[in-house]
Amino acid sequence: MKIKYLFFSAALGLASFSNVLAFGNPENSSEVAIIENDPATVIANYIKAVGGKDKVNAIKNAKLVMEANIQGQVLELSSIADAENSRMIQTTSMGGNVLQKTMFVNGKAQVIAGGQVQELPDETAAMLKPQTFVFPEERYEEMGFTLAYVGVEQIDGEDVHVLDITAPIGILTKEYYSVATGFKVRTSSDATGEITYSDYQEVDGIKFPMTMTIKNPMLPVPMEAKIKSIEFNTALTDSDFQ
Repeated sequence: MKIKYLFFSAALGLASFSNVLAFGNPENSSEVAIIENDPATVIANYIKAVGGKDKVNAIKNAKLVMEANIQGQVLELSSIADAENSRMIQTTSMGGNVLQKTMFVNGKAQVIAGGQVQELPDETAAMLKPQTFVFPEERYEEMGFTLAYVGVEQIDGEDVHVLDITAPIGILTKEYYSVATGFKVRTSSDATGEITYSDYQEVDGIKFPMTMTIKNPMLPVPMEAKIKSIEFNTALTDSDFQ
């Protein structure tokens, strides 16, 4: 299985956790002024905008189910992120049949597809660790990611701050945060393609987008994925990660 597909699947399944919040309440995000060339300030603004550090830190785990329509077929993507126990699982299904599972448990990762199990190298497995958190941004540096402030660009007429986030294995992701609101509006990388977020609704005091639009060279047309359910801080067992 190609590693490129692994990261595309990961982005599809949990980008909604790590890369999702946008266009919230400008009154909340205006409390932090942007300091030039300071990614930490952009991220601090983002955390304030999504609901604040107290609410973000109170999220120990999350369950999420999304659906996308691909050429008339319904694709279901379910994810569990368990920051408290540093583990995650993503399942991709179609027509009730599981197409792929990606798991990160006890520091090890594997992909199961077509009846085959692929154990991932440790450096690749480490790329999944941020997805055990609903909001990993403040932990990027402690997980070995390098952050750089690029500048201000425009997306659909809106000014956005652009950050370069480089993973320990060298994969570069660009993150785009609204200048007006502080919220993240898009991510893009060669591994996952481009993901844009819309239809934001409040869930347990946290603003969360209900729709993601994914552009990827592996897809013939942009794919729209909609969140069908999301739950925070539920009771989890080891059987949820099998």
